[in-house]
Amino acid sequence: MPKPVDLAPPPEEIEVKPMPAGSNLPAIRKPPPPKSKKPLLFTTLAAVVLLLVGGLFMRQEIAEIWPPSARLFEAVGLPVEALGAGLQLQNVRSEKRVEDGLTVLVIEGQIVNISDKERPVPPLRAVTLGPDKSPVGDWTFTASHETLLPGEIATFTSQMREPPGVITEIAITFQPGGGG
Repeated sequence: MPKPVDLAPPPEEIEVKPMPAGSNLPAIRKPPPPKSKKPLLFTTLAAVVLLLVGGLFMRQEIAEIWPPSARLFEAVGLPVEALGAGLQLQNVRSEKRVEDGLTVLVIEGQIVNISDKERPVPPLRAVTLGPDKSPVGDWTFTASHETLLPGEIATFTSQMREPPGVITEIAITFQPGGGG
């Protein structure tokens, strides 16, 4: 059976207060406070500092991989050694041979470490030049050692089968890309 509803006025000791003005308006939520940008700022700053420190200590390796960066480092007062610094090519010679009916261009020589510290030996690049000094062909190769101690000598021998065009000169340079 349902319970009867008490319709009697409330007792006198309960104080009834009037509703404050505007309290019948809908509730408006305040937007959440904006999130702090400090963690993002700190992370970005840390990344920039790490890149700068890495660039400072790894500038030689960076310049070997990407040679144009050497100018950037030098512009801010951080010199970078040229590719093959402290190494010298010597006793370089070339000759054309005929092997099994094919013309073969053979180049050979030495690389000596003329510095006072161990040096990496970068790959070598041979460029054949025609009578007008324009490039006719090119290829890369490695020397007998990846690194050289002071005064140590590495040798190289490389060949190109059936060289294209008329060759009047061969230029040998160090090629970016690390030792080996």
